[in-house]
Amino acid sequence: MTENRKETEIGNGENIYADVYRVLLAGMVVSTLLFAAGVILALLHPSYVPLSAGWIQQHYHWNVFWRDLATGDPGTLMMLATILLILTPVSRVLVSIYVFYVDHDRKYVLVTGVVFLVMVLTVILSRLGLK
Repeated sequence: MTENRKETEIGNGENIYADVYRVLLAGMVVSTLLFAAGVILALLHPSYVPLSAGWIQQHYHWNVFWRDLATGDPGTLMMLATILLILTPVSRVLVSIYVFYVDHDRKYVLVTGVVFLVMVLTVILSRLGLK
């Protein structure tokens, strides 16, 4: 009976690690498709983008982002692809914390939790202007 339970636990653990792989793969595939769509749209409908400080400040707001995404703006599609690509490893860290928690591996829950905390603090401190 004990061997069957261990096999079931190991099988579930392997499925959980497969889920981590699927998260990484899905993030990569979706962001690649968005990048490709953005490049194709930019080639089909070329436009001048000045990239001046004023233009960038004007376009880096959520309401502008959602509006441009709804209209199929190539730059916004590529920006979304970049955001997804950045969030993919972050989601991997979160899924890993869950996996280690399910496996009752407290040491790696703590280590991975510290990694996630460092990631969050880095974002918060950068938003506050600290370097």
